[in-house]
Amino acid sequence: MKIRIALVVPDDAPTDRLDHFLGEQAASLSRTRAKEIILAGLVTLNGELAKPSARVEPGDVIEADVPELEALRADPETIPLDVLYEDDDIIVVNKPAGMVVHPAPGSATGTLVNALLGRGAVLSEAGGALRPGIVHRLDRHTSGIILVAKNNPAHRALAAAFQERRVSKRYLAIVWGSLGEAEGTIDEPVGRRRSDRKRMWVTTNGREAVTGWKVREEFPAASLVELSPKTGRTHQIRVHVAHLHHPVVGDADYGGVRKSFADVPPHFRRDAKRLNAIAERQALHARGLAFEHPSSGDAMRFTAPLPDDFADLLSFLRFPDGECRRVVGVDPGEARVGLALSDEGRLLAGPLPTLEVTSDRQVAEAVAEVVRERDADTVVVGYPIRMDGTVGPRAVRARELAVAIEDAARARVVLRDERLSSAEAERVMRERGEKARGRKGRVDQIAAAVILQGYLDEEGAGPKSPRAGR
Repeated sequence: MKIRIALVVPDDAPTDRLDHFLGEQAASLSRTRAKEIILAGLVTLNGELAKPSARVEPGDVIEADVPELEALRADPETIPLDVLYEDDDIIVVNKPAGMVVHPAPGSATGTLVNALLGRGAVLSEAGGALRPGIVHRLDRHTSGIILVAKNNPAHRALAAAFQERRVSKRYLAIVWGSLGEAEGTIDEPVGRRRSDRKRMWVTTNGREAVTGWKVREEFPAASLVELSPKTGRTHQIRVHVAHLHHPVVGDADYGGVRKSFADVPPHFRRDAKRLNAIAERQALHARGLAFEHPSSGDAMRFTAPLPDDFADLLSFLRFPDGECRRVVGVDPGEARVGLALSDEGRLLAGPLPTLEVTSDRQVAEAVAEVVRERDADTVVVGYPIRMDGTVGPRAVRARELAVAIEDAARARVVLRDERLSSAEAERVMRERGEKARGRKGRVDQIAAAVILQGYLDEEGAGPKSPRAGR
C-alpha cells in the first residue's frame, strides 16, 4: 500500500531544499525519510524527478507515492525511569531531557511509553495505541515532571482538568539577557508557521496563550526565570520568551543558540560565548505540577530537582571563574537535620551543629544561610530510598527538601543515596568510643558527614578511603 502526497508550496514560503520542505510539510514523513524517497525516484517537482538538494519556490508542485512503512508499535522496553509517585490511577515521572514521550516517525523506540510498558505498567487506552496514558506532553529536550494515566476514567478526568486549566504547572528556564522587570505576563496567541508546520510563532491567527513569569536570578548575559503557563499550546514557553527577544538558552529552534553577542558588555562576552557553547539542549525544566487526584480529589503536588546539565549551566553562571567552593552535606531526619561541611579543598567532610526540624522552608533557609556564611557552591542532600531501590515517604520528603534548598540557596543541590549512612555513622562513633544511645543529634551530624564524604570521594578530589568527620 502507498501513501499519495501532493503539496503546493505556499506563496509566503521561503526558498528551501526539497528534502527539507517535504520532511517539514508532509505529516507522515521525517526529513530522513523524505530524502530516502527522493533518492529512490518516488518524488517529482513540477512533474520531474529531482535531487534532495533541489530548491523549491512558491507555487511549485510536489508529488510523491510513498510506500507505507511498517506500522509503529508501542512495545515494552527496559529503560530506567525516575518515578516520583505511582498508584492505581496515575504515574508521575521525572522525564530526562532527550526522551520522546511516545512513539512517532523518527522516534519509534526509547520513548517514555516504551519505558513505562517495560516496567509492567498498565496504561489507559484513551490516548490511542501509540499514546497510552499520555495526558499531556513535554518536548523531547525539556526535562521534568510529566503525569500519566493508568486507566480510562483517570485519563478523562485529568484531560478535563488540563482543558479547564485546573492543573498548575511551573517551569524553570535560563533565558538570554535581562527581562528588565521582576515579573510579568505574556498574553500572545500562538499558532503554527505556514512555512514550517513543526514550528510555532506568535500570530494574530493563533490560539490564546498566556504565560506568567518571574525572575529568580540575573547574570550579566542571562537570567534564571520561573514560568507558569496558564494554557498548554505547543512550544508555548519557548515561543513566548523568544517573542520577548529572550529565547531559552540552547533552544536551536527559537533563537537560543546565539551567533552574536553585541548586546553583551565586552568584559562578559567570553562567558556568554562559553554558556552558548556548553548548552547542549534548551535550558527548560518542568519544575512542578499540582492537580487534584482523578479518583480521590486529594490535592497532589510534585516537584523535581534540577538535572545535572541544567545545574551545570547555573553553576557556570554563578561562578564563571570555575573556582570550587565548599560543599554542605544534609541528612534530612524526621526530628533533626544533620549538617556537615567540606574543607576549602573539598577533600574532607566535618560535622556541623544539627538543625531542629520545623518546616522544609525554614530548614532550607537555614541551609541557605550556611551556604552564604561558609562560601559554599554545592549542597548534598541524603536521599533515603529503600533498600530495594524504591521510593518511600522519607525519600519523597528528601526530594522536596532538596527543591526547597534549590529555591532558597544559590547553590547546586545533589541528591545522594544515604541508605547506609546512619549505620556507618554509628560505626564511626563506636570506633571513637562514643555511645550512640541518647545522642541522636551526634548520629545525625556524623551521618551528614558520611553522606558528604561519599560525594567528595566520588567527585575525584578526595582520598580513597577517608574516615568521615576526622
